[in-house]
Amino acid sequence: MIRYLKLKMHKIGRATKRSVFLNKYFPKFNDRIYWAGDRFSFARAGFIGSFSMMLPIPFQMVLGSVLAYYFRANIPLATALAWITNPLTMWPIWYGGYVFGTWILGTPDLFEASAHITIGSQLWFDEIFPLIWKPFYIGNMLLGTIIGSFMYISIAHFHWASIIGLLRRPFIKN
Repeated sequence: MIRYLKLKMHKIGRATKRSVFLNKYFPKFNDRIYWAGDRFSFARAGFIGSFSMMLPIPFQMVLGSVLAYYFRANIPLATALAWITNPLTMWPIWYGGYVFGTWILGTPDLFEASAHITIGSQLWFDEIFPLIWKPFYIGNMLLGTIIGSFMYISIAHFHWASIIGLLRRPFIKN
């Protein structure tokens, strides 16, 4: 089973590298830094993926991949981190960003006050959205920057190899 998955991954990788569209619009796409990379390529991908994960926009994965290309970061890691916000997790994550934005801006949380209005209705867009858009976007962008910075620092400046080496040592018996 593992051998089958490895063969499928290589087949997908070869097809991706031979893509006419990608090679035409992204000429350096086959560069090793985007797929294997080094510690700083992974660190940049950690920031980009975490930041784009928190943005309340559609197609975060595409944005993360394109930003990873232009900032020479690891594309698979940036794309995978952007997948953290999926249809099941986006609502609690974005609500947390909204609450953080209300705390930063000092505005009241209108979630309880607007519980009787259906989200996405015309009345909601006319009455509630003009009041919540600023804390919603600012809170999510700030949290994305904070989480992304934490990811960058932890990947770039924390030597994972030494920790893994310590974990693989046999226990010393007394």
